[in-house]
Amino acid sequence: MAESLAFEFAPAIAVLPFVSFLVALFAGKYLPKKGAVAGMVATGGSLLFSLWALFAVHTGGAYQHTLYTWVGGEMVGFELTFGILLDQLSTLMLVIVSTIAFLVHMFSLGYMNDDGQTGLPRYYAELGLFTASMLGFVFADNLLMAFMFFELVGLCSYLLIGFWFREAGPPSAAKKAFLVTRFGDYFFLIGVVAIFATFGTSMFGGPGVENSFAHIAEQVLNGEASVNTFGFAPQTWFTILGLLVLGGVMGKSAQFPFHTWLPDAMEGPTPVSALIHAATMVAAGVYLVARMYGFYALSPTALAIIALVGGFTALFAATMGVVKKEIKQVLAYSTISQYGYIMLALGGGGYVAGVFHLTTHAFFKALLFLGAGSVIIAMHHNENMWDMGGLKEKMPVTYYAFLSGSLALAGIVPFSGFWSKDEVLYETLVHGLGGSPILLAAYAMGIIAVFFTGFYTFRMVLLTFHGEPRSETAEDPEPVRWNVKVPLGILGVLAAVVGVINLVPVHAVVSAVPEILHDWLYYGPEGLNGEHYHELITNAEFAGYSAGELFGLGEVGTLFASAGISLTVALAGSAVALVLYRGPDPVEHTDKLGSLKTVLFNNYYQDEYQVWLAEGLTVRAARVADRFDQGVIDGAVNFVSDLSLFSGDRLRRLQTGIVTNYAALLTLGLTLLLVAFGVMQGWFA
Repeated sequence: MAESLAFEFAPAIAVLPFVSFLVALFAGKYLPKKGAVAGMVATGGSLLFSLWALFAVHTGGAYQHTLYTWVGGEMVGFELTFGILLDQLSTLMLVIVSTIAFLVHMFSLGYMNDDGQTGLPRYYAELGLFTASMLGFVFADNLLMAFMFFELVGLCSYLLIGFWFREAGPPSAAKKAFLVTRFGDYFFLIGVVAIFATFGTSMFGGPGVENSFAHIAEQVLNGEASVNTFGFAPQTWFTILGLLVLGGVMGKSAQFPFHTWLPDAMEGPTPVSALIHAATMVAAGVYLVARMYGFYALSPTALAIIALVGGFTALFAATMGVVKKEIKQVLAYSTISQYGYIMLALGGGGYVAGVFHLTTHAFFKALLFLGAGSVIIAMHHNENMWDMGGLKEKMPVTYYAFLSGSLALAGIVPFSGFWSKDEVLYETLVHGLGGSPILLAAYAMGIIAVFFTGFYTFRMVLLTFHGEPRSETAEDPEPVRWNVKVPLGILGVLAAVVGVINLVPVHAVVSAVPEILHDWLYYGPEGLNGEHYHELITNAEFAGYSAGELFGLGEVGTLFASAGISLTVALAGSAVALVLYRGPDPVEHTDKLGSLKTVLFNNYYQDEYQVWLAEGLTVRAARVADRFDQGVIDGAVNFVSDLSLFSGDRLRRLQTGIVTNYAALLTLGLTLLLVAFGVMQGWFA
C-alpha cells in the first residue's frame, strides 16, 4: 500500500518545483524572501517524495506509468506519451538532484538575498523551473520526453547564466552555452527520430512495457526480431544511433570538443554554478548514457568511443585547471575533467562505477562551489585566489567543509572521491587488460589526470586559505551567516562519508561489508525487460569486454594494485602543490612553464579555433547558401513573377477603353474562328 502511494505521488516530485516557479514568477515581489522560501518548501517536498520513491523500489521493483498519450492509435501506428519510470537508477538520481537543489535554495538566501541583489523573484522562478526540468528529465520513461526536458534544462541554464544581463559578460556566456549545447542537441534530436523510425518506440522500459528499444535491439542482434536498419548492418546502425544521442550528451556534459561553454558559465551566480555542475545540466548528459546503458552495451564501438572521449577530456581539462587564477575557473575545469571520468567508466564497462562517481561527484562538487561562494561573499565578490590567503582562521566552517570536498576531489582515502574514482580506473584497467588497447590508452590518460587533479586542488586550497592575507579584503573578510554554513556542513559530511555505499576494495577482503550501490543497481533492471542487464551489472562480457589481470596478480591483487597506483599518483600531485604553495607568501610557479602556461591559460586556444571554424566554414557555407537562395530559389520565383508582369503588360495594351475597337476585335475573332472551323470541315476544298 505504501509503495503504491509513493508511486501515485511521484509526479509531485517535479510538480512542486514547477509550482514554486509560478509562485516566484507571479507573486515573488510581494513575498518577504522573494520566492526563496517557496523554493525551499518545494524542493524539500521533492526530496521527501524522492526518498519515499527510493524506499518503494528497494526490493527490486520498478514502476512505469503513462500519464498522457498525445499521439497514438491504430491509424498512426505508434504512440508518443508522457510517463514516469521509477527504478533504482532514477530514484537515486531524484534524491541527489532534490537534495542539492534544496541546499542551493538555502544557500541562495545568504548569497543573493543578504547581498541585496535585484531581480530575486526572477532568480527563484528560474531556479524552480530548472529543478523541475531536471527532475522531469530523470523520471522520463521515454527518449522523446527526456529530450523535451533536456531542452528545458538547457533553456533554464541560459536564463540563469545570463541572470546579471545588464553586465557585459553574463549575456555573452549564456548565448555561448546555449549555442554550443544546441549543436550537440541537433545530433540528439536526429537520434531520437531515427530510433523512432527504427524501433517504432522510444520507451526505456519498465513493468507493463512490452518492448523497449534496447530490448528490441537485443532481439534483432540475437536473430529473434527484425527492424528497418536503412541499408546498414544492424550492429553498425545501432552504433550510429548511439553516437547520434551521444552528441547531445557531449554537449550537455561539456565533453571535448563541446566543453568550451562551461568555464564561461561561471558568469552566473555561484549557487547556480553549483546546481549546474553538480546535479542538473552537466549531470544530465552522463545520466542519459547510464539510462540507455543497455542499448549502448550492444555496441562495443560506441562504448570504446565514449571511454576514449572521457579519458581524453579528463586529462585535457585537468591540465588547464593548474594555471587558473580564479577559484570558480579551477572548479569549472575540474567539473569537465570529473565528468570525463564518469564517461570513462561507462565506456569502459563500469556501469556501477560510473553511477557511483556521478553520485559522489554531485555532493563534493556542490560543496566546493558553495564553499567558493562563501569565500566570494567574504571577499566582496573577488574571485582571484591571489588576492586571498589566510582565510583558514577567519572562516573555519568554510575551510574544513571545503577541505573535505577537496580531499574527495583529489581522490584521497577515505573520502568519497577516492572510492568512486578508484573503481572507475579499476574497471577501465581490467577491461583494457582483457584485450582493449583503446581502454588502456583511456586508462593511462585517466591516471595522468589524477596527478593534475591533486595538484590543482591543493594549489586552490593553499592559495585560498593558507599563508598570509594578500589583500585588505582577505585581512578583514565579510562574515557569512547560518544559511551559508548549514549547507556547507551537510555537504561536508556527505563528501566525506557517501563513499561507504560501494567499498569495493574493503568488500574484496571482508565479504561481510556490502557493496551497497552494486547490490542496489543489480535489482533494478529486473523490471526493465532486458535479459542482459544483470550481466552488465555483474560483468561487462555482454558489452564485448573481458577482464584481465595486472602482472598475474589475480582479481583482488589487481584491484589493490589499481587503488595503490591511483592513490600514489593523487598524493604525488597533492604533495607537489604543498611543496610549491605552502609558504606564507607563495609564488606563481606555473610562470616557469613559459609559453606552455600561455597555451594552458588560453585553454589551448579552443575558443579562437571554434570562432575560426565558425567564420571559415559556417559563415562561408551561409554565404554560399545565401547566393543559392537568391540566385536560384528566388531567381526562379522572380522569373515567374516577371514573366507574368510582362505578359500582363502586353495584354493590357489591348484594353483601350474604345467600344468600336472592342467590336472590331470581336468581329475579327469571330471571323478567324469561322475560317478555322471551315478549314477543319473542308468548306474550302
